[in-house]
Amino acid sequence: MSKLIRTLSALTIAVSATLIATPADAATFTWNSRPLTNLNPAGTTVTGSIANFPTKTGLYIFQCVKAQVAGQRPASDKCFDLAWVTANGGQGSTAAKDPISFVLRAQYSTATQKVDCSLEECGVFFRYDRAAPTDTSADLFLPISFTQAITPIIAKAADSITVTLNGNTLTRNVPINLGYRAKTVIVATASSGLPVTLASATPDCTYANGAFTALKGSGVCRLSATTAGNDTFDAASVGYPFNLVPGNQRLGLGKFGVKKGATRVLPAATDFGSPVMYTTKGKNCVITGNNLRAAAGKGCLITATAAGKDGMWLPLQSSIRVTIR
Repeated sequence: MSKLIRTLSALTIAVSATLIATPADAATFTWNSRPLTNLNPAGTTVTGSIANFPTKTGLYIFQCVKAQVAGQRPASDKCFDLAWVTANGGQGSTAAKDPISFVLRAQYSTATQKVDCSLEECGVFFRYDRAAPTDTSADLFLPISFTQAITPIIAKAADSITVTLNGNTLTRNVPINLGYRAKTVIVATASSGLPVTLASATPDCTYANGAFTALKGSGVCRLSATTAGNDTFDAASVGYPFNLVPGNQRLGLGKFGVKKGATRVLPAATDFGSPVMYTTKGKNCVITGNNLRAAAGKGCLITATAAGKDGMWLPLQSSIRVTIR
């Protein structure tokens, strides 16, 4: 089989998924790109597009070793993640209307395997994404081949990146909520020990000094984590999507004590800059603007309120107990 793969001649027309799909393939979409034959074994960038993109959910695209049993999916431990495509993009995926690019190599490493596509039959494998993990109706395997390498290619070990947010491990391509200006501590490590470069891949968030900060309270953001690779490890790149939600305003004021007859100045605004209005029931405390005077009794309960801002932060309502000494 390896000789056949090495000697396949280049096609002169674009590759169409419906033309080379095996009888078991039921996919109705079409992949169009440059020919997937006689590729450079050191790495060939393939850019293509998908016609009749599925309406059910998105697609994962992998480079895989062909399954030995007809009708079965390729073994996941022999598949390399190439792209995630969704109808509208976002959350770390590529939009179906945009060009879709990935790199195919004759040799690659997964978490547990080293694959040589000159010895095994490889291809580009399409399947529904995590929204329909058991639905095989979109499964499609397109064979690929490489020219014979002049010098041996040494497969590097796969690198693995781990990123935590406030001590909780993030999962690649699985979105979580992030509030406007919420406090975050990002820690990233690579199994190779190589430095991990972190950056915001979207304009509505920023990354600096170990913090990933949402600049809005709606929309989506993506944190990018990469390693450069070296002579032993492949370069690695992963993305972590976030759904932006309105932030929680803070007053920075908890229960406190005031001497009878004394006055205390209360915060005039929240940490987001919204003006605060204070109210209280009874006569123990007298509030004028943001000044509180302890008039009588042993204490009082004051209520602080501040307006929210659409798409940015939520309204504030906080009750604070005051002890009169």
